[in-house]
Amino acid sequence: MGKVAIVAGLISFFTALLVTRGIIYLMNSREVGQYIRSWGPKVHEHKSGTPTMGGVAILSGLAATVPFLWYYFPSGRNDLLLLLLGTFGFGFIGFLDDFFSIKKGEAEGLPPRGKLIAQIGLGILFVYLALTITEGANQLLLPFSSLIWKSPPLFYALLTIFILVSTVNAVNLTDGLDGLAAGAVTISVLGFLAISGESGAPLFIALIAGILGFLWYNFYPAEIFMGDTGAFALGGFLVAAAVITGTELFLPLLGGLFVLDTLSVIFQVAYYRSTGGRIFKISPLHHHFEAAEGIDYGYLLPELEWDEPKITARLLILHGIIAGIGLFGYFGWVV
Repeated sequence: MGKVAIVAGLISFFTALLVTRGIIYLMNSREVGQYIRSWGPKVHEHKSGTPTMGGVAILSGLAATVPFLWYYFPSGRNDLLLLLLGTFGFGFIGFLDDFFSIKKGEAEGLPPRGKLIAQIGLGILFVYLALTITEGANQLLLPFSSLIWKSPPLFYALLTIFILVSTVNAVNLTDGLDGLAAGAVTISVLGFLAISGESGAPLFIALIAGILGFLWYNFYPAEIFMGDTGAFALGGFLVAAAVITGTELFLPLLGGLFVLDTLSVIFQVAYYRSTGGRIFKISPLHHHFEAAEGIDYGYLLPELEWDEPKITARLLILHGIIAGIGLFGYFGWVV
């Protein structure tokens, strides 16, 4: 099994590396790239035009391993099917969003309502497949206990769809600094790798290797962004990994940074609507630590201005600590 995981990782890494380089060349030659939203920090304005849709490279790396894994890892075929649906299904929605964004020449691609409907529809299909091919899919491990909760199928379906849509969009929110979202997903998948052990190693290492091939060009200063293609795909993979391991309720910890970023947006909006003021300089949370040039309003949290690599490094450390707490919540009682 170890050899299968290593070979799958090598295939995925080098495929993602080459495809990422190809996307950068193609987009630069055609002078197309990411459109930066006008409400973002001015420090990000120089990133406009950077090649995007790097998620295609991550998906290519994973796709290149599928025939190999299907043949040499027969015991993981059902898990592979679920991971492929979650990853490539949501990745396709993200791809359409990126494609129409580039075509229209603006930051918004698909209409928000259309994206949400597509995500929910795919979530229904995902849950159906999970209940069909995954034994005990609705048996959830409770964090910090040895208890297993067998939830009613309908409740499990609604909960899983909610987790899917929330996680996909939370990863997308976190994709705002070079290497942040991809690095955070890598840490989360390492957590699932620790939980699954040898049984999940080929699948999880294949994705991690694909992310690393993309990160080669995505760390600061990024030569390419993952776009919604990558963010949606990685969010779908995380939920599929949680379903496979029965750890859906551990996602708030294993995906700690995604939760913090999402909550920061919710609190910011709620506070603004109720008081007219702001908690953060800019939400999501990671933007609060950047330079405040062009911001002419007050906010509650102390003023901080860190360089982008420092913000990314510190938030990834924080994410790793929270994920570690999640692993303690698993191994401290399950083992």
